[in-house]
Amino acid sequence: MLLAAVNDDPYNVVYFFHIVTVIIGTGAAFVAPVMAARARGTGAEGPVEEGAAMLMSPALLLAGIFGGALVGLSDNSYDFGQTWLALGGLLWIVAVVAAALAYPPSFVNLPDMSARKPMLSGILHLSLAVMLVLMTWKFGV
Repeated sequence: MLLAAVNDDPYNVVYFFHIVTVIIGTGAAFVAPVMAARARGTGAEGPVEEGAAMLMSPALLLAGIFGGALVGLSDNSYDFGQTWLALGGLLWIVAVVAAALAYPPSFVNLPDMSARKPMLSGILHLSLAVMLVLMTWKFGV
């Protein structure tokens, strides 16, 4: 049963939410370290990181879920067997895990990885940058 096809209304609604959550998650990932560094001098680093944590991981998680839904709604235009989607999915998992460990949301009980935050942030930023390239140029289509 076909629920939607590329550029149909249901597809476009899911695509809209995919793009919005990508913007929120990626924006929070790149802005959080800058804002935290600026807040260190004032002692307000905690609230900045808490705010980023409440946005980043959930938004990146939803972005991947919406992206997967787009593949399902694409009427076989896109397939998880395509290289760019397979690599993008793998990098999405890496990004969500790195974001959750570097900036753990308060509603999730995760181990303290603050000593490894620079490494996790680097992994997060690199995976997001590579995903941007993959999703823009769709290598292998």
